[in-house]
Amino acid sequence: MGSKENKSVYSSTMKNTSYSQIMREHGVRLKKRLGQHFMTDPGLLAAVAGTMVLGDEWVAVEIGAGLGTLTRILCTRARQVYALEIDRELEPAVSDITGEFANLTWIWGDALKYDLSGQTLKETYPTAPLVLCGNLPYYVTSEIIYSAFTGRPAWNRLAFVVQDELGRRMAEPPGSRQFGRLSLWCQYRSRVKVERKIPRGAFLPPPKVDSCLVTMDVYSEFPLTVQEEQVLDEISRKAFSQRRKTVLNSILPLFESKGELLRLGDQYGLDFRKRPEDITIDEYITLARAAAPIISSRS
Repeated sequence: MGSKENKSVYSSTMKNTSYSQIMREHGVRLKKRLGQHFMTDPGLLAAVAGTMVLGDEWVAVEIGAGLGTLTRILCTRARQVYALEIDRELEPAVSDITGEFANLTWIWGDALKYDLSGQTLKETYPTAPLVLCGNLPYYVTSEIIYSAFTGRPAWNRLAFVVQDELGRRMAEPPGSRQFGRLSLWCQYRSRVKVERKIPRGAFLPPPKVDSCLVTMDVYSEFPLTVQEEQVLDEISRKAFSQRRKTVLNSILPLFESKGELLRLGDQYGLDFRKRPEDITIDEYITLARAAAPIISSRS
């Protein structure tokens, strides 16, 4: 767990550590294609980790752990940390930076090939609160969140450092031009909050855009069944892939006829002449519930 011993190890060994020096010693070359931008400021790392992990009973899965700069602070706070990283060439440097933590397991590979719903981890830690977190590479942020949220998540919290524009889109309400499929799923599953902006200069190397820390506290219950959520996924894919169309025209391929869809709208008070960003989350829920018997019977 995040013990006093681990905390003292951190404070005594990393006070004067130069991550740039460690990278030079191990010949680490950053890979632009993997979106590698590492946070190294101790104060920022402590603040971010403190927002991600709320107590020493928590179990954390960190995606895109990189050099382990955030990982080691998570280890001082959490019961157990699983660090996922795709770039195995970082392993020698990571060993220097995080090797002393007994509550840390490194997993080398593509995070998208693992169960990001957290259900498998919940079997190992049935009573512990679980957090999926990390400083996410920009190019996979949306895919990771969809993987975590379109199935039934076991997480209590998700907390990510993401591109600032994307993080704010996740929290954007319906009616805004920025509201999209990602916004819908984040807000259907959780209470979303942009915690703080993080300037580009806080990273090594600096990215071309600012970032933010966004948290998602997952609801304990969801209004739709698993089958109805699968229909919501189909509807949201269709609707937001053709944002300039009305909902009527974008989701029509899921139904036998326009008449069938219009009758559904009349029955449940849904206006399909709206664009997808103007439909509220409650209306998407109503639509998925009403359409599930129709769409599921044809799949």
